[in-house]
Amino acid sequence: MSGRSGKTVYDGPVVIVGGGVAGLVSAQLLLEAGCEVVVVERESVVGGLARSYRYDGFAFDVGPHRFHTENPNVGAYLDRVIRDDGTMFPRLSEVYFKGDYYRWPLHPKNLLQLPKDLAAKAFVDLGINNLRTYEIDSFEQYVMRQYGPTLYEHFFRGYSEKFLGIHPRETHPDWAKVGLNRAIIDDKMQMQNLTQLLKTTLTQFNKTEMDFLYPNRGMQTAWTKVSARILELGGRILTDAPARMEGANGQVHTVHAGGETFTPSVVIWTGPITVATEQLGVTTPHLPYLGLLLYNVCAEAQVPRKYQWCYYGADDIVFNRVSIPKYFSETTVPGPQAVGLCVEVTCMEGDARWKHAERLTDWVVDDLIKVGMLQSRREVHDVYVERVKESYPIYHKHYPQDLEVARKGLAQFENLHLAGRTGMFWYNNMDHSIENAMQLCKRLLRAAGKEHIEEGQLAAGLAG
Repeated sequence: MSGRSGKTVYDGPVVIVGGGVAGLVSAQLLLEAGCEVVVVERESVVGGLARSYRYDGFAFDVGPHRFHTENPNVGAYLDRVIRDDGTMFPRLSEVYFKGDYYRWPLHPKNLLQLPKDLAAKAFVDLGINNLRTYEIDSFEQYVMRQYGPTLYEHFFRGYSEKFLGIHPRETHPDWAKVGLNRAIIDDKMQMQNLTQLLKTTLTQFNKTEMDFLYPNRGMQTAWTKVSARILELGGRILTDAPARMEGANGQVHTVHAGGETFTPSVVIWTGPITVATEQLGVTTPHLPYLGLLLYNVCAEAQVPRKYQWCYYGADDIVFNRVSIPKYFSETTVPGPQAVGLCVEVTCMEGDARWKHAERLTDWVVDDLIKVGMLQSRREVHDVYVERVKESYPIYHKHYPQDLEVARKGLAQFENLHLAGRTGMFWYNNMDHSIENAMQLCKRLLRAAGKEHIEEGQLAAGLAG
């Protein structure tokens, strides 16, 4: 394919393995710069971990998704894709704790809502926290330094262990630094000691929540538009097409997918990094991914909590998190009395829960009633069970060393580039994946001789 200048950017196609956020955005930007691009996706639809499920007027995403970015180039890209067909809303997330709901991330003023004995212990922790020494070599140590032992024990330990399946003492602190900072720990609400607590309380007391952007009718709306743009530009998207790479002499020379064989100039790999190492004969280290079970509950009900998502850390509740698409956008339900509840249960692919997920359906509904989100089974008219592979990288304590082994092994293939959450073993969000795609495309185009390419040009569609 020729660029707008009439010159060919690469001698062969750029093959993008994985039609998730990073893959689709990379495809669009490279096509707009004049590259030949083929996207191969193992699932029947694109969107990856940000895809949507639709049934009878209900739309559910793979857990809660929304856009918010401080990067102006990512903002410009989102303007192109969904700004004219999206909803802006302020964040409202909660945590369920000992039978009550609390605003989340935990605001300092929420400490006053806690049971008195627990609040007193938390304040004592904060008073002496600077006198304690923390090694910060695990999730446990990181959170204890941030919030003190009492809040760690009651709010963080159980949820993290329930979610990941490993003890917080064996979990790398990056799980907090990179992952839970966005979901739970707000760096602008420091509470490591009483001085910080007072300062944060004063500055955050009347704080308004930031606005998020959400595509009408679910996240799939965005990826449908991006896919249409890819096809309009002459790109190809193959679905139900698992990829298999072959490589030698420092190059990936063949990609098989969808019954076709490609000779790529460049391969952008957004699938699991462990699959890439296996296919190319590189040492495959211990880099496991969590599987995710979604119970998409379609109901006629007036739920008492108006959160967009809520965390459930108690051991006697089967699910980890519930999100309510209706409170992202009312276009995700077929009518004003309808409500969808996206209920998440983590597991390992192939374990008993994964194999027999449908058997948990009654348990899920019963626990929704138990926590007050439904009044009775009669409100539910359908529950759809979906299995999501490789949903989260598991940041065990030694994952950085294992990840470095994988990266070094794959680096010998000069035309292979890793991207996205699963490809980079990186717990990120969609905004980070878009930014990652822009940076990668800029590097590729510069290497191909388009020295003037900048991220802003890519975002605005001015490349070439």
